[in-house]
Amino acid sequence: MAKQLRGVFLALIFSFLYTPYLSAQEIHQARLTPPETEDFPYISTYLDVFDADGNFVYGIDPEDVNVLENGRRLAVTELNKLRAGVQFVLAINPGAAFNIRDLQGNSRYDYVYNELERWAQGRQGTTLDDLSLLTVDGPVATHLSDPTAWISTIQPYQPENSIGDMGLEMLGRALELAAETPVRPGMGRAVLFITSLPEQDITLFLESLAVRARQREVRIFVWLVTSASLYNSPNAIQLQNLANQTGGEFFAYSGIEPLPDLEDYLEPLRCTYFLLYESRIITSGRHQLAVQIRSEELDLTSAEQEFEIEVLPPNLAFISHDLEIKRKVSTGTDQEPGEITPGQHHFEVLIEFPDGYVRPLERTRLFVDGQIEHQNLSHPFDQFTWDLSEYTSTDSHLIQVEVMDILGLTSTSIEKTILVSVEQPVQRNLLTLTRNRSLVVGAVVLLTGCILLLILVMGGRVQPGFLRTSRNGHRRSDPVTQPVQAKIEPKAHRLPDWFNRLYWPQRSVETHAPAMLVRISESGQSKTSPPIPITADEITFGRDPTLVTQILEDPSVEAIHARLRLVADKTYHLYDEQSTAGTWINYTPVSAEGAQLEHGDLIHIGRVGFRFSLREPVNVRKPIIIKKEQNQ
Repeated sequence: MAKQLRGVFLALIFSFLYTPYLSAQEIHQARLTPPETEDFPYISTYLDVFDADGNFVYGIDPEDVNVLENGRRLAVTELNKLRAGVQFVLAINPGAAFNIRDLQGNSRYDYVYNELERWAQGRQGTTLDDLSLLTVDGPVATHLSDPTAWISTIQPYQPENSIGDMGLEMLGRALELAAETPVRPGMGRAVLFITSLPEQDITLFLESLAVRARQREVRIFVWLVTSASLYNSPNAIQLQNLANQTGGEFFAYSGIEPLPDLEDYLEPLRCTYFLLYESRIITSGRHQLAVQIRSEELDLTSAEQEFEIEVLPPNLAFISHDLEIKRKVSTGTDQEPGEITPGQHHFEVLIEFPDGYVRPLERTRLFVDGQIEHQNLSHPFDQFTWDLSEYTSTDSHLIQVEVMDILGLTSTSIEKTILVSVEQPVQRNLLTLTRNRSLVVGAVVLLTGCILLLILVMGGRVQPGFLRTSRNGHRRSDPVTQPVQAKIEPKAHRLPDWFNRLYWPQRSVETHAPAMLVRISESGQSKTSPPIPITADEITFGRDPTLVTQILEDPSVEAIHARLRLVADKTYHLYDEQSTAGTWINYTPVSAEGAQLEHGDLIHIGRVGFRFSLREPVNVRKPIIIKKEQNQ
């Protein structure tokens, strides 16, 4: 008696707790499946809309639906009604009530089986649904598409005359089986639990099971096979609440009531709406998605679905690795100068999406020395043309590419230095001289005569009239210039006066650099080659003239080998550019982080040696003395 009172009390509690849920069934409901992001920026999901009786709502148009992405209202790109089928699991929990027979000798289970067989025969020929059968002994059939094959697995099954604790555990396994990934997206999920009245306390188990079923969106339908006097027993009420909680239905069967049509359960679950929209997400992380439906008959919003996605800007890389573009001037005429070719240079880049979502591009741009040279607003986005017609002299230029995708995410490539060299034709200069031979000869003769006249005037051999008259008058009036008798000495061998009077270029005085590098031999002796003055804030050493400022012709030196830089504290630092042979100061290797130079330091760049010298030294590196231990 106490046990029955406890059951009635628990049933009343369940009825009170489930009242809000039952009230919610009186209105329409919209439900979304987890979003699919494989085709980002297009995101798809499946939308189920049910009325108060649990029936699928047809006739929803795309203009009636809006997507709420992180609270932002977006239009629907596509909304189509589909028949995806239902993932259906039949779970049979037998008991003594199954074997009670009527006057014709038919048991209650016989009538249940006949109804299932009638439904399967009515579905013969269709493979839309996914069908499974589960008993207390384990799975009998799983994921069958043929209803005839499915019912044939039920036919030999004979229910036992007892019920144990495995009955409710089997219902949990049926729930997990129905919640597995369906063979087609958008399929409904349902479990039909045919059971006798449990005898044990099922309160806590059903409470947990209802939560799991709602999370997995599985409807549980219950057929309770028992006598009519037990329809309102506590366990019967709890099974009824389980069905109501999950959106299913409860039916009590004593052997005389007409059994429900299984098709009425499953048909509303076969249909769904496929929804596609264009996302505006531009950041990685977790996001929320809901759907709002507004029409003359409906005004409801679905619960939010959370999903996570990683969104990154596209990457760019140059496919061509040309470091120099050679332009040549073709031979022309006096009236038509030669053409400089090539007039254009074509680039191709590789555009990748590191987040894995290949999406349309909005534009790509080619920058030359910081200015837009070429812009693509349509396909092909990965090809550019550089107009070279304005470059008539040799110079280096910086090129860079920018890309913007349909989401507005942008990125730029690394800067690339390209040398544009212009080679002038020698044959054209010779041709010009040949055609103007008489003019050139006349100019040469005139120039030679002028030089000869200048030599004669400076040597005193030829004097202009006005210069000679002025000198003679001065001599007659000056007693110092009067002739006297003098002993004529033999003339010494000397250069003519006119030769000494000529102006000869003097050696240019070198600028005093603050520091210099003196080339030394492998033995440490200074070479006769001139020192390298250090006048710039940075000097690069290597073999490639397009990459460095100081060329070192030696097999041990790489294209760009080392870098010497004047830092903020007015000291010089030497850096290695990840070379193979290495960079050394006083036979100590230098890393990419660099080391400070002092007056008198010995430097090796590969096998090329220098002595570093400051014009005004402040500190001189102290020698390091290493004591050798004497042998005892």
